[in-house]
Amino acid sequence: MHASIEAGLRRPWYRLRLPPALEAQYRAETLHGSGFTVQTWLAVFALFNVLSLVMDHDVFGPAAFHVPLALTLGVFCPVALLAILSLRGRPTMLRMTLAASATGLVDTAIVLNSARLAPPAHTDTYILLAAIVPLVVGLIAPLPFRHVVGYCSASLALYAGLILAFGLAGPGETGVPLLVSGLIIVPLKLGYSREWEAKKIFLLGLREKLQAEALALANARLTILSETDSMTGLANRRHFSACIERAWKASAEEGEWLGVLLLDIDHFKLFNDTAGHPAGDSCLIAVAGALGAAVEARGGFAARYGGEEFVAFLPGTDLSGAIEAGEAIRAAVARLALPHPGLSKGAMLAVSVGATAAYGATRAFGVTADDLLKAADLALYAAKAGGRDRVEALPPAANTNRPEDGAAAAEAP
Repeated sequence: MHASIEAGLRRPWYRLRLPPALEAQYRAETLHGSGFTVQTWLAVFALFNVLSLVMDHDVFGPAAFHVPLALTLGVFCPVALLAILSLRGRPTMLRMTLAASATGLVDTAIVLNSARLAPPAHTDTYILLAAIVPLVVGLIAPLPFRHVVGYCSASLALYAGLILAFGLAGPGETGVPLLVSGLIIVPLKLGYSREWEAKKIFLLGLREKLQAEALALANARLTILSETDSMTGLANRRHFSACIERAWKASAEEGEWLGVLLLDIDHFKLFNDTAGHPAGDSCLIAVAGALGAAVEARGGFAARYGGEEFVAFLPGTDLSGAIEAGEAIRAAVARLALPHPGLSKGAMLAVSVGATAAYGATRAFGVTADDLLKAADLALYAAKAGGRDRVEALPPAANTNRPEDGAAAAEAP
């Protein structure tokens, strides 16, 4: 698309059409337009013709004035009124062309008829006015170039035909009609330039839109990258911390429970040292998948907390529900059936889970999201100390603290 836009902007002046796909898009977007502008100008055009009856009265005199009066009020004004009414709402470009063309062609015919009937001294004036009519219509009607070509061709054919039919270009009298007929083709240049500029604006707008979309997409990708753990695809710790703060605040406002789980892969360092880092990375990815699926099924949010630790929160989940979710995660990891080469033969990879939950109202008593994480951490420590491959639970408190030797005890064999 970018290449087509640039090609369209660089096309030579004589090539009005855009590359096929862009030309189709341009026409689709400009299929309908506001008819108000053309309606307004047609109304002004009709008013001008009515006012010109004063000139007709002076030229024709009271005796012959009834002819231009009848043609203007009885033919031209009804045609102009119907054209204006046909452009209500958002008419198609074809309808605008037909409305403007019908009004212009009828007026041209009436003016040339006046040139036929007017005293010889005023014939050239009406011939000139008849050629100006298509020029005015071309100026006021924002028509596509191909429609302008059709209108100018019809106007020129009508003008030349009536000039000959009415005998307004006899021997030695072709100079004025031939000269002023050039005015009829002026709208061709106007229409071409107008459509060229319209397409240029369309292309520039489209390029700006695509650039804005690309920038938005790049920003979205950067946001995802900044919030996601690149290895496991889960949220990272920083993003999780922001999300749990919002979830805990929402739990307080809505009077709901919030469950928190902290998970650690048992003997992961030994697994990594024995099987190698590539196998360790595969292990982390597999556990993250099992955790993410189990937590997502319960409407929760999971993240990699660091190293082999994972964390999750479960909105609307009390302590028993958090324990149940922890057991489901532990079972999901067990179903992976990943052999642990650092342990006894036949030993499989397992996880320990610490669970906690708090009612949102306790936030008013000083229980924070960090307190929930500390309680889950203590419960995880208890699960490690109790033999691993198990779920332990503790309620949170505002002053919970992890023992100083907790980290060392968690990795004890």
